[in-house]
Amino acid sequence: MTTKKIVQVEGKELQLSNLDKVLWPKAGVTKANLLEYHARLFPLTKRHWQGRALTVTRYPHGIEGEFFFQKNIPASAPPWVQTAKIEDTNYVVANDLATVSWLANLAAIEFHPSTYLAARAGVPSYAIIDLDPTEPQGYAETVDAARHCRDVLCEIGLQGYPKLSGATGIHIYIPLQARYNFQITAQLVKFIGMTLQRRYPEKFTLERLVKKRHGVYVDYLQNHPSRTIVGVYSPRPTLEATVSTPIRWEDLSYYEPRDFTVHTVPEWIKGRGDLFEQVFSQPQSLEHLQNPEIFQ
Repeated sequence: MTTKKIVQVEGKELQLSNLDKVLWPKAGVTKANLLEYHARLFPLTKRHWQGRALTVTRYPHGIEGEFFFQKNIPASAPPWVQTAKIEDTNYVVANDLATVSWLANLAAIEFHPSTYLAARAGVPSYAIIDLDPTEPQGYAETVDAARHCRDVLCEIGLQGYPKLSGATGIHIYIPLQARYNFQITAQLVKFIGMTLQRRYPEKFTLERLVKKRHGVYVDYLQNHPSRTIVGVYSPRPTLEATVSTPIRWEDLSYYEPRDFTVHTVPEWIKGRGDLFEQVFSQPQSLEHLQNPEIFQ
């Protein structure tokens, strides 16, 4: 039986349905729990998601069922949902909690905001080092790899901020002034990856073919306007209902991805605030990097 409920979210009327539907069976997370999670986290997620072209992954029958990616706004969207037309795609822009709640009601579990603001589609706000371990490597090896990345960033005068992917990977965001294109950010991360591969050939790879990889893969190709990466504080379709969560460098060894879930993150951030605040408040210049190896 389909249950429906009409609610007001920030002055916008929203029809919710199947609130008791279990989306994460093992973790016991229902659609109602997901909506509550977004309501509690939106003061933080708003800053990271607003104004950005949004791709979502929808799981109509929960994480154990089939899923699909959604880029274009569906025809059934409420009239108040804001959009951004970029090339041939009319993206949803998550500027308010009503829009996020509407998407969650559609069983959108993963939120992938663009690395650029929709108003400046060719200019990313940050470069991203995406570290992905190759089996049998796991989270511990990725933590070690992340620390080596931090060393290289320090050597070239840049700060990076780690975020757990929600699985075994780690994403390191490098906040940048809004003046560099994707070619530059991809070249920057490729240079970092090549430096690490040269220093620690057994630990790092830039090999695109999965069957040929070893150690931890540095995916510099994530720095492309058509690629997406799971957003800050976005839930993941894992058994434990993990969340992609920012973390301090010094805490990487004390926590595991399963520590950060839809159940635990709202309480965990209390007293800590937004650990990705610097990603917006401290954009960095690349003008000091004159080494032609980096941007050739």
